[in-house]
Amino acid sequence: MDIARFINELQTCSIKDFKKILRGFDIKLSDKEIKEVYPLLQEISLSWLLLGVPMAIQQKLISILGEQRAVDLFYQLKEKAPSFLREN
Repeated sequence: MDIARFINELQTCSIKDFKKILRGFDIKLSDKEIKEVYPLLQEISLSWLLLGVPMAIQQKLISILGEQRAVDLFYQLKEKAPSFLREN
């Protein structure tokens, strides 16, 4: 799967599908956290590969999960992403 398709999959998945995706991660999110993180998926952009995740998104994620869990989620997403993203 290429990176554009991976991003599209995250942006268009249902909350039920998002829960399924998260099952493969080491970090566990409560239903409340999933419901709060899920809308942020709509914000994902290819530009983040070059410019990084916008500070506003980082702050929202940190406010939901706490700093360490937000970092853990980011790294696990990166690990699950297509190889192009893992190399950067």
